[in-house]
Amino acid sequence: MSDSTDRQDMGPDALLAALDTLGIPAAITTEDGGIIGLGRTWRDFAALDETAGGMAWDRLVPASHLDALRAWLTRMPCEGEAPALECPLAHASGAMRWHQLGKRLVASGEAVRWLCYATDIGALKRRETRLNDEASLQAKMLDVSVDCIKLIAPDGCLLHINRAGCLALGVSAEESVGKRWSSLLPEEIRASAEASLADATAGRTSRFPGRSVSDAMGEQFWDNLLTPVLDEDGGTRSVLCVSREVTAEHRAVQTLRENEGRLAMAAKVGGLGIWDYDIAGDRLHCDASWYRIMGRDPSDTIQTIAEFRPLIHPEDVDRATDVGRTASDLLAEDLDYSITFRVVRPNGDIRWVRSLAYLEQKEGRAVRAVGFVADITDAWRGELALRDANRALEEEKTSLARKVLEDPLTGISNRRHLDSELARVWVHANETAQPLCVGMIDVDRFKQFNDRYGHLAGDAALKRIAKALQGVARRTDLVARYGGEEFAFVLAGTADPTVTMDRFLDAVAGLAIPHEDSPTGRLSISGGVVVSLSVTESPKHLIQASDEALYEAKLGGRDRFVVRVLPGP
Repeated sequence: MSDSTDRQDMGPDALLAALDTLGIPAAITTEDGGIIGLGRTWRDFAALDETAGGMAWDRLVPASHLDALRAWLTRMPCEGEAPALECPLAHASGAMRWHQLGKRLVASGEAVRWLCYATDIGALKRRETRLNDEASLQAKMLDVSVDCIKLIAPDGCLLHINRAGCLALGVSAEESVGKRWSSLLPEEIRASAEASLADATAGRTSRFPGRSVSDAMGEQFWDNLLTPVLDEDGGTRSVLCVSREVTAEHRAVQTLRENEGRLAMAAKVGGLGIWDYDIAGDRLHCDASWYRIMGRDPSDTIQTIAEFRPLIHPEDVDRATDVGRTASDLLAEDLDYSITFRVVRPNGDIRWVRSLAYLEQKEGRAVRAVGFVADITDAWRGELALRDANRALEEEKTSLARKVLEDPLTGISNRRHLDSELARVWVHANETAQPLCVGMIDVDRFKQFNDRYGHLAGDAALKRIAKALQGVARRTDLVARYGGEEFAFVLAGTADPTVTMDRFLDAVAGLAIPHEDSPTGRLSISGGVVVSLSVTESPKHLIQASDEALYEAKLGGRDRFVVRVLPGP
């Protein structure tokens, strides 16, 4: 901001007098950075004496910023340069508050004098910290996803990639961000990727099939969905690419096609039973292989649907022989005939068969069906076994997922679940401007309890306390074991946690677990709660603040709780 052409040198007294007229913190300094005097606003801000002349900078700024400040104070700016420095200043409360410092040459010649002035940027710094915390939280949430998630610039360069994407492509985020996205993909799909990216950049959602090979994951197949992220003017600011792994589906389709090829080959060489049915005339003609599959003698011909019905299992007979209705439904949907049913052979053996056919139509009506049957008993039984195995696997996965989120000792939520749920509730509270309460609970004198009664008794006590806390919490609240004898909880949409904390204390007191080393003669708990009305703090900061409140409750004598209401922005 210095401008030597417009400057009018002022005497020392005039300079000092002018400082008091400024509404922002200001000082007059020497060429080597020494303080000649501070303005009234700065003196009031720092609670200093009337003149503050000859004061050292180490009383005004933290030691970590002194070297940078002195270098800035003694540097003569180049022509047209407006030097500025971000630096925290000491406040009368003892806290440090961020300001941006500027300087202007107000006297030169034999006595160089600088006007150094400060602008409060605390709000900007807090917003910057909050945005950084939110960005870090969002990145962590993306890393939880099993889908590969990429954010791509309109020019095709990669802006962000989550952990699953790095594993699938065999790259790290550091080496891939900034590179052209398609260059990280196998060469055979790059053209499709570029075409889809062009569509998404033009504002249209697009998708394409993908493939990746890595040492860690091997060969994988993907369904890639590209969605444009639009700016306020409707232009594409970036493209979100979500890649869902479809390796299992791809291999299933490939296997199905191979099986269909084998069936076609088998039909050509006579391995399947061929049948031909005149729907209008109710005349059925079948080859020898068809009779063999049914367990019948070809000489004992079956020529009508009525003659065919006794061969079919009673539970499937109506469904398998209602040809007229089935044909009409298939024609309405433009589908071919396909059905699986059971037949009963003369020796009582039950076999599963699949029948497929092509429907011939005339004037919109099915008049003939030509197809074949295959004995699929072994495959069907295998499929039923596979379904049972898959069902058992899903149950096992559900059980495993529950175990991952549960504390193995107490059975309530663990710290992993707490972190995940707190992140979700925190985002919701930000979006809806609702209050949020986060608290910590500690079992008083638990080490002495373990020493006197043993760890088995300690574990049993923690189980009872966890059950008691969980029992009095609302369905919308979350209570989790944080570690050791510490518990944590989240109360969404609550501005006053007093009722809940009273319930927690009463519930544990009601257990009446004896503890001879406690003044109360029983196990008790202490709690610390923070209430965030505007949710400007990050989840990490809320946990830290509640831990500090817990510490205050323990210092106050234990068997109590302390509530802190955090100030708004």
